[in-house]
Amino acid sequence: MSVIILNWNNWKATLEAIESVYRSDFEDYDVIVVDNASTDGSAERIREYAAGRIEPASNYLKARRHNKPLHLFELSEEEAKRGKFNKAFYRKIDPDRRLILIKNRKNYGFGGGNNVGMRFALAVLDTDYILLLNNDALLTPQTVSKLVETAETFKAGAVTPKILWARNPKLIDSAGGEYSKNGYSFDRGKFRPAGEFSEREEVSTVCAACSLYSSQALEEAGLFNDGLFFLYYEDTDLASRIRWAGWKLVYEPSAVAYHYGGKSTGGFEVNDLTVSHSLKGHLVCAVINLPRKYAPLYLMGNLVYALYNSLVRGKVKAVARGYSMLLPVLPAAVRERRRVRRKISERDFSRLLTLKWKAF
Repeated sequence: MSVIILNWNNWKATLEAIESVYRSDFEDYDVIVVDNASTDGSAERIREYAAGRIEPASNYLKARRHNKPLHLFELSEEEAKRGKFNKAFYRKIDPDRRLILIKNRKNYGFGGGNNVGMRFALAVLDTDYILLLNNDALLTPQTVSKLVETAETFKAGAVTPKILWARNPKLIDSAGGEYSKNGYSFDRGKFRPAGEFSEREEVSTVCAACSLYSSQALEEAGLFNDGLFFLYYEDTDLASRIRWAGWKLVYEPSAVAYHYGGKSTGGFEVNDLTVSHSLKGHLVCAVINLPRKYAPLYLMGNLVYALYNSLVRGKVKAVARGYSMLLPVLPAAVRERRRVRRKISERDFSRLLTLKWKAF
């Protein structure tokens, strides 16, 4: 089982995320940090952390773990792609004493950055599961073991935990996801009391801030569409393709994680980056995955989002930027739709879809 943490100019949060993995009660795991060409000295800070010279500060990581120094396996993007890695030596080291750092040449966005780590884990480490963990998310000691147990019990393509809002853990950040027929993707239970959503159930999408993916499901459905998505909706696209390939997505409430949210994208303020990439990602994801009968709904959904952000938020330039990015890739999205492996019927796929209009 490999944990992949993507870092971009936020090494402090990344160290917290790494440290939470080392507190796991799961016996065998890999920790892979993929740095998306940070300019804040992240790579050097991670080296200092591995050497035991700095410790992460967190309200959730009370007791210091005495597992330093770590053996740091540092690879360039090219070395990771070529599989240049001493796997035999690596496997001799205890999981909580080793760390892999892959340094990308440039910022590939969320999907592209994670893909570098996922390909390495699948091809070189021959991992059976991949846990994607945002660098502003934290695990509890039982998170991984409960996710893996559920994945194996139900032969799930992906399993997602109950993710609590780290800024106020009495509230839910995500209890699995909902994919709407109008193309909007929602976190279930957002800001509802933490005691709600206490039943395990199948869901229509999962939040990649913290979700466990079966390697077999990824091999069948593919990884992130990094040529079509940079930020936003790439996790809904991947989750949908996993469902089309015949796998279930399961929400496991006994597994708990924490998520701050927005530490690498500017916090909770709706900025131009969010608007433009959400506008693009919304329609690209819908074109690839939603049955054609829902086209009037998701086209209307995209227009509503554009009008709201233009007229109410005054984000005219961001909306224009979104459409300037969207229009050139629509033909590629149509081609990608034809390539999606569909093992279930449209009726089965639609069974878990909802119809909700986003509260902007």
